[in-house]
Amino acid sequence: MRKHLFRRLALLLATFTLASPAAAGRAPTLVSTAWLQQHLSDTSLVVLHAANSRADYDAGHVPGARFVPWSAYAGPHDSLSVELPGEARFDSLLEAAGVRDGDRIVLTGGPVTTVARLLVTLDAYGLGDRASIVDGGIDAWRDEGRPVSRDSVAGRGGHVTLRPDAGRVVDAAWLRAHAPADVARIAVVDARTPEFFEGLAAGNMPRAGRLPGAGNVPYTWLTGELGRYRDAKQLRRLFARAGVSPGDTVVTYCHIGIQACAAYVAARTLGHEVVFYDGAYEDWSRRTELPVGKGPAGAAEGRH
Repeated sequence: MRKHLFRRLALLLATFTLASPAAAGRAPTLVSTAWLQQHLSDTSLVVLHAANSRADYDAGHVPGARFVPWSAYAGPHDSLSVELPGEARFDSLLEAAGVRDGDRIVLTGGPVTTVARLLVTLDAYGLGDRASIVDGGIDAWRDEGRPVSRDSVAGRGGHVTLRPDAGRVVDAAWLRAHAPADVARIAVVDARTPEFFEGLAAGNMPRAGRLPGAGNVPYTWLTGELGRYRDAKQLRRLFARAGVSPGDTVVTYCHIGIQACAAYVAARTLGHEVVFYDGAYEDWSRRTELPVGKGPAGAAEGRH
């Protein structure tokens, strides 16, 4: 009887912790579709539907969700294809969506990388501690037969205070100073598929290859059916295969800063401190003074 009671108490505590981010000090990176439906009526909850086009939102979204277009928080800057928006622009975007200080922010929509990019941006501007992604996004929500709305939702008046985190997004100079070979507990993860990681294809970049010392966690391996992230055991195995150890700070990058967002989210779910190389291989490969690695993981790094 006592053992059964302890199990019930443990289950209740776990449920309370998931539904009350303040108890843990940080909102969980992922929440379930069931959790979101249960909390839709919470007055402090703001659901943002991140998508590449308005048509995706109009085709059906979580009731009450506000549309946030990809182009409003990711776009070209300083000749790079995709970079974080400026502080004023992102502040205006969130306030137009009705986000207020103290709100609990939940992200849905799709695809996985589009939603993950918004979480990276929230982290970079100091709001990530109260933001979560609905695992599986709108596809999982629809597949489970949960309520869908096609009504356009106008954001209430918002007011949000951004607190930019200068250490969350890094550049090539930071990476050179914190090279994995020279600094313990830093693991660089390349989220591109193997042909680009190994330098077999350049992908429209000036030079084929990768950041020397990087490990490979292809973004396509991180999720399964309906875009749900794989369980913690599977994710740990993928990151360990790429040379990531428990307690490491993980740096994610890809071609231009899209695929790496999924790896960022996956590493975050495992409890890693994560930073993001937004310039990505597009930036690195242009800098001819910087070395690149080629060949299978674990091979001696070439310098070209």
